[in-house]
Parts: sequence; structure tokens; C-alpha cells
Amino acid sequence: MKKIFNFTIFVVLSFLFVGMRLIGCAGIVINCPEFNIEILCWIPYQEDDVIELYSQSKDSTIMFSIESVEIRHTTDYKTGYDCGEGCNDHISINSHNEFIFQIDISIRKNKITGQSYRIEDTYFLDGNYSYSELKNYLFENEEYDLVRIFEKTDSRGTFKKLIIAKDIGIIGLVDIHGNTWSLKPNIKRRNLNEREGIVISNVSGC
Repeated sequence: MKKIFNFTIFVVLSFLFVGMRLIGCAGIVINCPEFNIEILCWIPYQEDDVIELYSQSKDSTIMFSIESVEIRHTTDYKTGYDCGEGCNDHISINSHNEFIFQIDISIRKNKITGQSYRIEDTYFLDGNYSYSELKNYLFENEEYDLVRIFEKTDSRGTFKKLIIAKDIGIIGLVDIHGNTWSLKPNIKRRNLNEREGIVISNVSGC
């Protein structure tokens, strides 16, 4: 009787062990939160948008024409596979016309974990700029409700400061000599609900 009992315990434990191994290999599906579209309020661009920044001191215009906007959202992932860090999203915006303009933003669970901006020969990368967020910001005689300012901590590149306004996008650049380029006036705020062509690519982590 004792041998039968021990054998039964052995069989049950073996099944449990094998079951746990199978679950571990197959992985548990983790659902990610829906993409927070409010993140796009800071970069409310879509393909064919044109950004024009003018410098009165230099009497010159910098114009970017948006060629591509890519938004990648992870809907879910499995714990039993090498699926990276899970609920990661990515936004990429590019322009390679007369002037080079690139934005790359990494997001994890709807929190920005990294952001970089390239304007011509200037790179605003994580680690080479200081960051601040200001309300009721006055810039070139225009007041903006909320802005984010990226100021480079090194001297490489043409520009040292990048200014982005909520619901508008990039509103200004300042070069290493103090010359300012500002967005042409009378630019309307972007209501994301009225935007056409917002395409979010939903993918499974594994």
C-alpha cells in the first residue's frame, strides 16, 4: 500500500513538473495597455505636413516636409520567449528632402523612455541635452501654453536648443551663435481627433 502511495505521489509530482515546464516554455500572455494617443500631441504630424521656421537675423527659412510617420504599438507578449522588455512602443518621423529632420521616440507602457531629434547635422540624443517643461512660455512674441525645451550640453552641430509646443510641434530652433528660427505665425493647434491618417501598427511581442 505504501509503495502504491509513493508511486502515486511520484506520478503526480512528475505531471506537475512537466506541466510547469510546458507552461514556462509556452509563456503566459501579457496584455499591454492601449496606445495613449495623447503622446502625439507633442509631435502632431502626418505625412505631407510642412514645417517652416524663419530666422529674421539670418533672413533664411528652414523647411521640413514630412515623408513618413510610423507608430508601432505592442499589444501583448509572452513571458516564456525572448520578447525584449515587453510593452514597448516606438514612434518614428522622417523627412529627407532639402533639410534632414528625424524624430525617434521609445515608449514603455505609455511612458516615454527615450527620445531623440535630428535637425541637419545636429543630434539631440539622450544624454547630450538638458530637458525642461515650461508653462505659458513666451517665444518670439508668441505665448504657448506648454513647451518642452531641449538644450544641448555639447557643442557639436549647428543648433543648441530645440523648442516643442504641445498641440503644435516644433516651434523654434536656436543655433550656437544665438540666431533664432521660429515657426511662422498663425499656426493652429492640432486637434488629434480631427486628424486624418493616424495609422498605428499593432503587433504582438512574440
